[in-house]
Amino acid sequence: MKRGVLAGVVLATVILTRCARRTEPEPDGYRVMSYEANTHQWVILRAGTFDGKYLTKRLTVICASFKWGDHESVLGADACHLQVGRLIVPNPLPKDGNLQAFVDVFEMPGNALSITEGTGADRVTQQFDIKKYEVLPDQ
Repeated sequence: MKRGVLAGVVLATVILTRCARRTEPEPDGYRVMSYEANTHQWVILRAGTFDGKYLTKRLTVICASFKWGDHESVLGADACHLQVGRLIVPNPLPKDGNLQAFVDVFEMPGNALSITEGTGADRVTQQFDIKKYEVLPDQ
């Protein structure tokens, strides 16, 4: 009988933990979920409000180019550098005037994603080809 009670407590804890997570949606932004070195594919979750409804979209992307300041662009699937787990929150007009906090993320027509950070000699622009674009079901 004690095993049954313990199993019930564990199950209730799991359910409550999952429910608590669902009530707090991811902040608007782009969360880098994974990188597969063999295929050079990044998975990025885009959370935000679209047409009045909160949605999560999964983008599977491959790097097209990386550009740092005035340096030449580096082309290819292995040129980009993103930190897995990072939440990229667009901040194109920093309110505090700190231009180093500049972050712009733009989904371009034709299945491309551009992430630009910083200014001047420290500006980094990474462009990706979107290979797959999915709207995830409500959790």
